[in-house]
Amino acid sequence: MLTPIIQWLDAGFQKLIFIPAIFLILYSFGVFKKGTARIHLLHKLCAVLVAAFLIRCFLAQFIFTPVNYHRFVDQGYFPLVRALFYD
Repeated sequence: MLTPIIQWLDAGFQKLIFIPAIFLILYSFGVFKKGTARIHLLHKLCAVLVAAFLIRCFLAQFIFTPVNYHRFVDQGYFPLVRALFYD
């Protein structure tokens, strides 16, 4: 029951990551007022989301590959890894 929910959240995260990325681009070009606390907090949140996405992409392409599948089978966190990277 939990595996489809995690996969759905991950798929949504992958499809909607362009929104924080566009905000970061617009923020760097000075479209938004950088002095307000709300915009600064939103900038930090978007930077964390984009960093998490880049880490997820790195893990999917280099760490959790089919070649390394047998190394992660015995670990306690394997159901989460299998739900995110192998199914």
